Amino acid sequence: METSILALIIVAVTVIVVVILWQGMSVAKTQIHGDKIDQYQKLAEQSVESGQKSADAQQKTAEALEDIRTRLTAIEKVLREVQ
Repeated sequence: METSILALIIVAVTVIVVVILWQGMSVAKTQIHGDKIDQYQKLAEQSVESGQKSADAQQKTAEALEDIRTRLTAIEKVLREVQ
């Protein structure tokens, strides 16, 4: 009789330990998943910021090119008048 009670206690403790470990692993997986989501969000924000900087630089380049074209046209006009 004492053996069966001892076996029952051992089984109960084993089940409790397994459940605790199982839940601990579940919490760890959730934490890891949350960390990955945070990393992806930061990466997406950096990508958007980089894209905006690139668009701004492209706009500045287009404006500078337009200014150069305007000046070149004026120079060509002066050279035609001189000839």
